[in-house]
Formats: sequence, structure tokens, C-alpha cells
Amino acid sequence: MEQYTDQDKLDCVKKSPAAVAAHDKNRWLNLFASDGLVNDPVGSKPHIGRGAIDRFYDTFIAPNDIHFDVEHDVVCGNTVVRDLVIETTMSNGLRVDVPTFIRYELIEEGGALKVHRLYAHWELLPMVMQTMKTGMKGLVAYNKLSIHMIRCQGMGGVFGFMRGFGGVGKAGKAIAEEFLGALSAGNARHAATLLADDASLEIPGFSTMDASLFAEELKGLKWQKMIAAGRTVTAAVFQGEKRGLALFIFNNKRQVSRVRFYF
Repeated sequence: MEQYTDQDKLDCVKKSPAAVAAHDKNRWLNLFASDGLVNDPVGSKPHIGRGAIDRFYDTFIAPNDIHFDVEHDVVCGNTVVRDLVIETTMSNGLRVDVPTFIRYELIEEGGALKVHRLYAHWELLPMVMQTMKTGMKGLVAYNKLSIHMIRCQGMGGVFGFMRGFGGVGKAGKAIAEEFLGALSAGNARHAATLLADDASLEIPGFSTMDASLFAEELKGLKWQKMIAAGRTVTAAVFQGEKRGLALFIFNNKRQVSRVRFYF
């Protein structure tokens, strides 16, 4: 992957919203590796392999007009993170705007960059509530989506999508915010109490760190736009002129098992 520049990697992921906007299904599908994965939203059942990703496209992309309003991009190793709002206009004209982080993990396949994993971090319940506030228009939109999902993916697809309603939620956000606050203050001892015993702490360019080195490296950190999706919490983070993403992954005991910063 050393032959690819950061710009090459960013150009690769920019092809995704371009293909979506053009409703060019084959162009979009061909961006993915043969064993590619789409987890959208994180917390729902992932779509793995071309057949499943094909059905994902038919369900959620084909009937809608989708625009990416991107605020910031981060290229970190073979990962590209996009901080954006996804603007979706459904088939009955209803528009929904969803604050999102998308992580694209890239690999080389067949001599070209491909998307190996796509993780879309957004909150399903607030999006549904936003839609339902529009009244009958929102109800009609979701009835049509549900019927279409059953046709494309069967009841298994519906239940897999509904898994996105679960996750760490507000409690996970509170832990992540408390951890970020401890880092910002340089309080490594308190930050460590918020982690599982075997938690890993990672900053690109450094090996896995302990809490004291983590706090030293990230003192003065600021954050905004926190999203809880499944067993993850993500937040836009700032330190001086650096800007990136903090990713918290929780274990099945709802303890933080991994913290990774993408700058």
C-alpha cells in the first residue's frame, strides 16, 4: 500500500458518493473488495460480500437521492474517515439529514485500491424520530421502506437492520466524554478507571500506549459531535491544529475495550 498517497486513498472513497449520486450501481459495487463489508448503521447486521452489498444498494440507495455534505476528511494509514451529514430525499419527497462519521478501511486488490470495510456511524433512533415528526409523510416513507426491505432482504434483513436500535447509547457517550475530559486534563489515573482491564489505547504513529502516555500525548484535547452506534462511540476531536476522530469500542459488558484516535 506504500505506493498509494493519502490523496489516492481519499480519491478512492470520494468515488462512493459520486456513484451514489449518479445512481450508478455497478460503479458503486466495483469500489468494494471481493469480500467487502458494509455496516450501515454500525450496530445493525453487516452486509458481507458482493451479493449482500448488492441487496443493500437496492434497499437503501436505489430508491433515494443521497447527498454527502462533508465537513472534514482524515486519512490515517489505510483508513479514511469522513465527518459529514448525509442528506437523504426519500421516494415521497421527505428529506432526512443525519450527522454521520464514515470509516473506510482500504486494501489493494487486483492492482487497485478497494474498500474492504465501510462503517457508517450514525444514530438510528434519532433519525426515525426526525422522520416521524413529519407526520403522515414520514409514516408513508417508512411503510414503503419496510415493504421494500422485505422484498430485497426478507424478514432476516429487517431484523438485522433493527439491531441498530440497540447499543451503548447515552451511557456509552457519558463514559467516552468522561474519558476525553480526563485526557484533556492530563488525568491518566481517572482515564484508566474508565477502561476494561485489557483495553488497548492507540494513536497512529505510536505503538499501543498505556493511559499515562495517552494522557500526556492528548492533553488539551477538545471534542464535539459525539455519536453512539451499536457498541461504538465516535467523536470529532481537536488538538491544536490537529483534527481527527476518536473511536471507542465497548465489549459485551459495556466496558471500553479499545480506544483509537485517527489524526
